[in-house]
Amino acid sequence: MKENEVIEMYIGSQALMKRYDACLLEQGYTIEELVDKASDCLYKHMSGHSFAIVCGPGNNGADGLSLAIKLFQQKKEVHVFIFDNGEHLSQANLYYLQQCYDLSIPVSLFQQDNLDELIQCMDSYETIVDAIFGFGLNSCPRGIYQSVIEGMNQLYDHEVIAVDIPTGLQCNTGKPYQSVVYATKTITLSAIKNGFLNPDSRFFTGEVIVEMLDARDVGEAAGLYQMGNAKMIIPLLKERVFDGYKGTYGYTCLITGCQEYKGAALLSAKSCVYSGSGITTVMSDESVINALTQFCPEATAVLRPPVLQKDDFVKYDALLIGCGLGQSLDSYRYVIDLLEKTHQPLVIDGDALTILSAHVDLLKNQKRDIILTPHLGEFQRLCPFQEDGDMLEIAQNFAKTYHVTLVLKGPYTMVTNGYESYRVMAGHKAMATGGMGDVLAGIITSFLGQGYQAIQAALLGVFIHGYTGEQLAKKAYTVLPSRLIEHLPEVMDEMIKSNPKVTLEKSV
Repeated sequence: MKENEVIEMYIGSQALMKRYDACLLEQGYTIEELVDKASDCLYKHMSGHSFAIVCGPGNNGADGLSLAIKLFQQKKEVHVFIFDNGEHLSQANLYYLQQCYDLSIPVSLFQQDNLDELIQCMDSYETIVDAIFGFGLNSCPRGIYQSVIEGMNQLYDHEVIAVDIPTGLQCNTGKPYQSVVYATKTITLSAIKNGFLNPDSRFFTGEVIVEMLDARDVGEAAGLYQMGNAKMIIPLLKERVFDGYKGTYGYTCLITGCQEYKGAALLSAKSCVYSGSGITTVMSDESVINALTQFCPEATAVLRPPVLQKDDFVKYDALLIGCGLGQSLDSYRYVIDLLEKTHQPLVIDGDALTILSAHVDLLKNQKRDIILTPHLGEFQRLCPFQEDGDMLEIAQNFAKTYHVTLVLKGPYTMVTNGYESYRVMAGHKAMATGGMGDVLAGIITSFLGQGYQAIQAALLGVFIHGYTGEQLAKKAYTVLPSRLIEHLPEVMDEMIKSNPKVTLEKSV
C-alpha cells in the first residue's frame, strides 16, 4: 500500500463489507451495475496485452467476466477460465458470462481431467487475474479450486492481479488459508480490507491499490471504519489560548492505585499532567500519595475515602478510575459508587474494567460520555466473543449497545462509539511494555477534562500516545512508559506547528 493511497480511506471487515454492498443495493443500484463499476476500477490497472482471467462462481467472478469483456473490446487478447458454467453461478456471473459467449471470448471450463492442460494454457498469457473468491470466503479452498490455485502459483514471471483480495486470504485477519493465491498486485474495492493491516499479508497481496466505486458514498452508513491518520487527527488538537490559565484546561480526578500497584497510578497521573490537564488530582491511598510528590509534583492528591460520595467530585470536569486500583472489595465499591453517584465524563481502565464486567448493564443507564480502554483480554470479559469473530463489528455493536466510546487497544487500535469508527494508524511494537495502558488512560482523561468530545479525546489520546512511541522507537529497542511521557509536550507542540490551519492563522 502506498502512503498517499491510504489517506482518508475506509477499512472494512467481512461483515461490514457485506453491509456496504447491501447499502448500495438499498440505494437502487443493481448487482450488474455495481459489477460494471467494479470492472471500470480494475480496467485502469490492466497494462498488459494478454490476460488469463480466472473466475469463480460468485460476484468476484462476475467482476472478472465484466473486466474480460472490456479488455476484449479494446482488442486485448483475453481468455476466461471458469469453474462452473451452470446452476451454481450468481445472477451477475450468469449475466456477464452470456455476454462473453455472445462476443466469442474464449471461455474454458475447469474439469478434473483438463487441469494441467488449462494451467499450461494460462502460462501463455502475460497477466493472470484472480477473480475466484472475494472477501466472503470462510474456509480453505478445496478440491478443484485448491488444485487451480496451486497450479497458478507455479506459473512464474507473470503479473498476478487479485480482484479485491487474493483468493484464500482471510479478510479479517490477513492470515492465509492452506491454499492462497500469491498476487503481485491487489486492486481492492471501496475499502482497505481489515486483514491488509497485518503486515504479513503483503506476501500474498503484493502492492495494494484502493479504488472507490463511482457510486454514492455509503461507507459511514454501512459502518465502515475510517483511517485514523495524522492528516485526520492532528487538526483536532487545539492550540493553547492567549489568556488561558489552569482552569481553562480542566480539573481531572484519577481514582487509581493501591498499596500493591502504585506505579500505574503514578504513570496515569503524570501523563495526564504532561498532556495538558489544568489540574490533576489523584485520589488514592497514602502510599501512592507519598510517592506522587517525588514522581510528579505537579499533580495534587487527596486521600481516598472508604465510600465515594457525589460531593467528592463536584469540582471535576473528568474522571478516571482503574489504573492500579486492584480488585479488592473496596475497589468493587469504588467502581459501583462512581457509576451511580457521579455525572462527569468518565474513563474506565485496567482493574475497573474487570470489575465492570460483572456489572456491565450499569452502562446502559449512564447519561454522560464514558470511554472504555480495554485490551483484547479485558474486552473478552466485558463482551464474550468467538475467537474467529469479526472484531470490527463486535466492537461497534458493543459501543452502540452500551452507549460508550470503546478504545480497543492493539495494533492499529480501534476507536468506536458505534456510529463513528476508526483504526488509528499510530504505534510501534517497541511499546509493548507494562504501564503503557496507564499512560494512554491518563492522556485520554486529560483531553476529556479539557472539553474535547469523547470520540475526539479518544482519537487524540491514541494517536499522540502511538506517534510519540513511534518517534522514540527509532532509537530504542524498547520504549519505556516514563520516557514516553517526558516527550508528550514536545510531540504535541510539533503537531500544533504542523497543522496548516494554525500556520495560516498565525501568518495573517
